[in-house]
Amino acid sequence: MATPFATTTMPVTIQSALDQARPGQTDDLLALIHLGTMLTPLKRIFTGLASSATQNLTEIDATGETTGPSNPNRLAALLISTLRSAAAVYIVTDAGGTASAPGASGPGIALISDDGTTITFPSAVTAFTIEYMPRSYTPMTTTYDAFGGAP
Repeated sequence: MATPFATTTMPVTIQSALDQARPGQTDDLLALIHLGTMLTPLKRIFTGLASSATQNLTEIDATGETTGPSNPNRLAALLISTLRSAAAVYIVTDAGGTASAPGASGPGIALISDDGTTITFPSAVTAFTIEYMPRSYTPMTTTYDAFGGAP
């Protein structure tokens, strides 16, 4: 008689390894995800941007930040707490939603890409302010195989 439950071997990911919190691994795993950075909220104020409805947080520099790819704040968003442009306040939905302009009855709706990098406003903006918690530096779904079988 066949067993009622199928068994599969699940790959060990950074997330599952952190859940196990094994001594001698946890410190390396926390370094891989840059936990300190993940726990530090960012407030980024962008001005003078090229007019576009789509803005990529990992490709643009906010006012007062280091310019270029070495900017440590060019991070994808995990959790957005506030988003506003010069003219409106926005709530954020996932990429499957529909962006809409703000109206008399409430805020506009902006979209965030599934990877947390790209915000899409309902119309072009040249400036916006965002406060968010950044994603992990190395994706939590990365398997042990991707970093040599051990952190």
